[in-house]
Amino acid sequence: MRRPWRTDGSVERVVDAGPATVYAVLSDISRIGERSPECRSATWEAGQPGAVGSTFRGRNRVGKLVRWSRRCEVVTAEPGVAFAFRTLPERWDVSRQDITTWSYRLEEVQHGTRVTHSYEVTRLPHQPLRWIFGLLLPDHRDMRPQMAHNLAVLRDQLSTSASK
Repeated sequence: MRRPWRTDGSVERVVDAGPATVYAVLSDISRIGERSPECRSATWEAGQPGAVGSTFRGRNRVGKLVRWSRRCEVVTAEPGVAFAFRTLPERWDVSRQDITTWSYRLEEVQHGTRVTHSYEVTRLPHQPLRWIFGLLLPDHRDMRPQMAHNLAVLRDQLSTSASK
């Protein structure tokens, strides 16, 4: 039996850096490809980079054949506290709704910063697209494992830069 589609989830990890340092790395979307197993790159398109309302395009790839891009908008930008963005509808998206909001919440703790990475799907793809996406992108049924990977790489990046 196939896994059901999750419409939200979160993971957390403590990293060895202060909230301001963590925020600077997370809000620099040009570095997202260094951490994400799926999003390979992102570039700012409009607005002040990192500010609420600014937009960027993320380019994704799974395997050698499945590639797509998504336009995103920053919805939360509180340095040292929180950073979040949502995917925006594309021209071909007849429902004209956003699809997913991705967020990072930062909390200073004794040995660094607790980073909580979460997502919320506003709307799942319509059938039969959901069936096709489930076959091509089975990890999209539950994004938490990919998010845990993202935070593990973030931890390693920050501990490497701290030791230099």
